[in-house]
Amino acid sequence: MRSISRPVCVAGPVFLDVVMSGLSHAPRPGEEQWVPGCAVAPGGSANQAVALARLGLPVTLCCDLGEDRAGDLVRGALAEEGVDLRHARRVERQPVTVSLSLDGDRAMTSCGSDATPPLTGVPAPRALLTDLRVLAANRQSVGPWRAGREPAVVVGDVGWDATGRWDPADLAALDVADVVTPNDAEAMRYTRTGSARRAARALADRVALAVVTCGGRGVVACDGAQEIVLPAAPAQAVDVTGAGDTFAAALTWALIHGLPLRAALSLASIAASLTVEHPGGSTGAPTPARIAARARRTELGPGYDLSFLDLLDDEEIASTTTPPPHEGTPR
Repeated sequence: MRSISRPVCVAGPVFLDVVMSGLSHAPRPGEEQWVPGCAVAPGGSANQAVALARLGLPVTLCCDLGEDRAGDLVRGALAEEGVDLRHARRVERQPVTVSLSLDGDRAMTSCGSDATPPLTGVPAPRALLTDLRVLAANRQSVGPWRAGREPAVVVGDVGWDATGRWDPADLAALDVADVVTPNDAEAMRYTRTGSARRAARALADRVALAVVTCGGRGVVACDGAQEIVLPAAPAQAVDVTGAGDTFAAALTWALIHGLPLRAALSLASIAASLTVEHPGGSTGAPTPARIAARARRTELGPGYDLSFLDLLDDEEIASTTTPPPHEGTPR
């Protein structure tokens, strides 16, 4: 197995997520509704950081963390997962998101800032996962990372455009990315296309690999040389929060380990299917053992490539013999 010594960097806003799952309907004014599932856990970019850490990679998280009690909860949970927080910036209040999971999707209300500290001073990582806004603001750091002897793999996400403009100019930062991982709604709006496949092709004209996730309908990927359509892995969905984050994390793990694209997509799809079976994004992030077990025991759709299983088995063995990475953060 390829040894990964340099950490993967995740950069973006982190929230304390309060997730309610199993709602029968959207709450009405004045109504109290009891639900079967609840999770309180780090969310936002923390979903990707935890997913990467559980896959056995060293991870550093560049984000804002509050000095209040909510921030303490987030900081403690991330430290327990082995996420390096030395590049986290301390702010007065921790951003918080309340998420309601219903009808196969979720509705969210957030409080706080979605700011991200600059990447200046962060050592060159093996890979970077962030959104295009952060990439655009940190070109001077990211450019040299991609030009090094062992170039960093830069995985960018587009995020939801609350303005409703979906301006294609917002995609300019793709010129410092290697992979982009929007969902189908985001991809089609930005590319002005009517299908995930056409959106993936349009994005592949601007970046080496475009991967468009389509929820329960699977994933479409295009790298210019090939186009792959993969059905979703079977899952008993409870809460879809963090499914895309786990997908991106597992895809990154696969790419930096040198897996072929179809095997990488297969691994990422199975990992995402495990995440949605638990309330909360980071709480459901799977380990290599869980992914391998699901891959071996589940009847998957056509096109899945399970050649990643030997690598996952090696990763699981390594995780039982190697001390956890640095878990602390200076106060």
